[in-house]
Amino acid sequence: MSTRGPRPGTRPPGSAALLPLPHAAGNAAVVRALAPVIQRTAVTDPRTKQSVETDGLSPEQRVVLATQLLRAKKARELDRLRAAHPEERDSLSEQALRAIMPRYRDLHPESEGDSESEDPNVFYRTLRSEELPLRNGLRPPMDSDVTKSAADHIRAGSRAKVKSSWVSFTRSLKTAAAWAAENESRIAKVKLPQEARVTEGRVYDTTDPEQLAAVFGNTGGSAENFAKASQEVVVKGGLDAETVLRVFKAKYLSPEQYEQYKTGSATDSELYAVVRTRAKVTENKQKLAPKPIGVYSHQETELAAPKRKNRDGTPEKDERANRARVAS
Repeated sequence: MSTRGPRPGTRPPGSAALLPLPHAAGNAAVVRALAPVIQRTAVTDPRTKQSVETDGLSPEQRVVLATQLLRAKKARELDRLRAAHPEERDSLSEQALRAIMPRYRDLHPESEGDSESEDPNVFYRTLRSEELPLRNGLRPPMDSDVTKSAADHIRAGSRAKVKSSWVSFTRSLKTAAAWAAENESRIAKVKLPQEARVTEGRVYDTTDPEQLAAVFGNTGGSAENFAKASQEVVVKGGLDAETVLRVFKAKYLSPEQYEQYKTGSATDSELYAVVRTRAKVTENKQKLAPKPIGVYSHQETELAAPKRKNRDGTPEKDERANRARVAS
């Protein structure tokens, strides 16, 4: 039997199914155009190094992921996670901070907390004997090394032979009081002007994980842990005298005095606050009890303190008013 083609004027077998394809393709394009676009965000889990689609995670799993990103200082990945879930943006940060940073954990009912440190622009500084905050402000030495970074400043601490142009503060009155009480030193309470944060790289608040990562990157180590524990804030060039709100003096109290002040059975018109240091564990694994501290109002005597000296031992010239300032 011979095979013949289609008769003249007819279509090949099955050709009818091919004709509607352009029309069908057009409909599919319309459907795709009208369908909602699902944005899927992938974030690299620092534990597994695997890419994870965050839409497939529960809210609790996203908090765990945010915590891991925060621990690993993956600021960009954390930003991606928060941007992908705007309805959870704030809660992700808060819950992650609570998980890894003590100051964000719920306070014990008997704790005094970190008095007034919740205002992000209120800082405290334990003063050296030569510092006169109401006259000179809080400034680095005149011969400070302006090339030192914020990380260099924090790593070197107060014992640096060559001082940097950064000045350290803390968000916590309790921390400042613990340092000051050792020598019955003074504490300055300051408020950072809003415009001081405008200049990038002039103020770093280590209680903010993004700013902490900007200071240390991936090389923080023990210095980073110390900065976080101390709730340290560093300001390039220091602050003007106009930013100083009050000056206090701190000293240790007896347990009896502490309880009397806390319960109100004893009063002191000069007493501003009572705090208690955190329990410490020594190298011999001995746990030291918290020490109660009284923070008292202090009247500054501007001319009582000696002038600061340069590294060569000569007194500094009081030219602080001519120095470039963070606060205008």
